[in-house]
Amino acid sequence: MAKQRLTKIAEDYELPFDEAKELAFKLLDEKHITGKGRNTWVDELGQKILDDNIPLKIAEARTYRGVIRNVCPNPRFCIVHVREKNGCIKMRASKKYIPLLRKGMMVYLQEKEDDVYEQIDPKIY
Repeated sequence: MAKQRLTKIAEDYELPFDEAKELAFKLLDEKHITGKGRNTWVDELGQKILDDNIPLKIAEARTYRGVIRNVCPNPRFCIVHVREKNGCIKMRASKKYIPLLRKGMMVYLQEKEDDVYEQIDPKIY
């Protein structure tokens, strides 16, 4: 791995260039950084230090609202129509709401992993 532009590093981590530049000059010695402005280069050791110290964004689970189309034979699951997904998906219901689930009921669900959805408790304000 050779030298790499700071603009490329900032693009990879989805950071604004100014913020990446501040972080680089705060964390690294002058021997790891060459160039001026947007033409700033970082050597291999400097890249490793930046990789360890740049905070990663934590992906939040998406929340959807949908209508129950059908309750499955296993009462723990329901088929829910979600408008944002343009179709029906299988949802795992919360234990305390299993006896209350009926066809046509509006529910809130959250995507935990790819194609794994769980019901979440409605927030009452």
